[in-house]
Amino acid sequence: MDIRTRLVFALVAVSLGSMLALGAMAYRMVGGLLQENTLRQLDSLAETKKQDLERVFLGWQDRVHLIASRTQLRLSLRAFDQTGSAVQRGRIRRILEDARRSVSTVQQLTVYDLNRRPVASTALEEAEGLPELEASQLPAGEMLAYRGISLSDEEGLRVVFVAPLILEGERIGALLVHLSARELVEVTQNFTGLGETGETLIVLPGEAGSPRILLSTRPQPDGRPAIVRLEDMDDPAERAMRGEEEPSSEGLIDYRGQPVWVATRYLPEVEWGVVVKFDAAEEREPILSLRRQLTRLGLSLSAFAILLGTLLGLRFAKPIHDLAEVANRIRLGELGARARSERQDEIGLLARTFNQMAEELEGQVTLLHEFQKYFEVSLDMLCIAGTDGFFKRVNPAFERTLGWPAEALLSRPFVEFVHPDDVESTVREIEKLSQGIPTVSFENRYRCADGTYRYLQWTSYPESETGLLYAVARDVTESRQAQRPLPAGGEPEASDPA
Repeated sequence: MDIRTRLVFALVAVSLGSMLALGAMAYRMVGGLLQENTLRQLDSLAETKKQDLERVFLGWQDRVHLIASRTQLRLSLRAFDQTGSAVQRGRIRRILEDARRSVSTVQQLTVYDLNRRPVASTALEEAEGLPELEASQLPAGEMLAYRGISLSDEEGLRVVFVAPLILEGERIGALLVHLSARELVEVTQNFTGLGETGETLIVLPGEAGSPRILLSTRPQPDGRPAIVRLEDMDDPAERAMRGEEEPSSEGLIDYRGQPVWVATRYLPEVEWGVVVKFDAAEEREPILSLRRQLTRLGLSLSAFAILLGTLLGLRFAKPIHDLAEVANRIRLGELGARARSERQDEIGLLARTFNQMAEELEGQVTLLHEFQKYFEVSLDMLCIAGTDGFFKRVNPAFERTLGWPAEALLSRPFVEFVHPDDVESTVREIEKLSQGIPTVSFENRYRCADGTYRYLQWTSYPESETGLLYAVARDVTESRQAQRPLPAGGEPEASDPA
């Protein structure tokens, strides 16, 4: 086999191998990015659902507060407690009926006296037919209490609250409120962003500590919300009730026996969990589709590579290979490498353009190295911060001056390091910077790792496009102490800058 044939076969083999490697790498990278993006979407949806449920719960509280704060209701209950009058009992019931009609989600209202006996209710004409309120249901103090959710064939889905009735600072009874929980159903029935198989499930504490799934958005045979379970060694419902919020795409099986991707949230005020899940098959479909497309693309490019290698192998294989070698040397850090550019054809133009780009890259890398060196060795404290109140990057001078490692400074809002007396002025200065007004000379005190404070003088420049602040700080503690008046003995006193 002559050299021409060997060269053509070598070019074809390299082309095919490169395309296969590139396709495999692209599949892994893009597949990983798609999975990561889906998990982020899941996590964001779970947070949104949690916020929706918090708003629903606050809305319930507001409605209960509104009813319990009715003055005529409390005055009538006081009069009933004093007289036991049937007239007052009837008035209380009319007030309750009016409140039930005024607030659409109210299904039942019952007023109890101080002895937890029913006085009047919208459920029965004669409240004596209702059981007494259990002592464990009474709220502590003046705060209303959430007493759970019930699901039955007769009453449907209800949420229960107990509110104290207070008049002139004295508790005179309690109000038991049953509200329709259809707003929970509306939250779970919102399929925005959930694709074809996504569901939102609300998890409640069950018997013997075992959680139950109150709502499933999948249609049930009778069309009603169902109590279902997610069964697996690592049940997403259990994870939600434990407060674990990291989204997961592995090892989770739902109540249908289907593998799922899950994100969870926990609402400690009501002990609810939130599970947002997709079928794993639906979420892996874009990745599988990408693999099929890459396979077809690879086959097409392989045929093209064979034809192109046969036609242009001898003329372009060697100079392109040389150019690739130079590119690889630059990739490995040899920034001074250059391609031969004597040729006057397209290959020569390509080599000259490549060399120009390499020179620009070398210049940029050198400039970046110089900046990095200046940033690291500067005696002044240099930093990049954000108007969100966090340092983004600090140079070693911060640790030398304050004693804090960079990790500690970056992980906490910087106002936590500011002297309490300087926090207000510091916040005002940050507000000015967020408006695009540079800081020329501003002083505050920063707490050191050993508990002492140092005076820092700041010069800051805001970048409105990014919200970043570029700042230089200088330790002026010694000069500030030197400006203090001498004590009577004539010797300066050593003092903490605080």
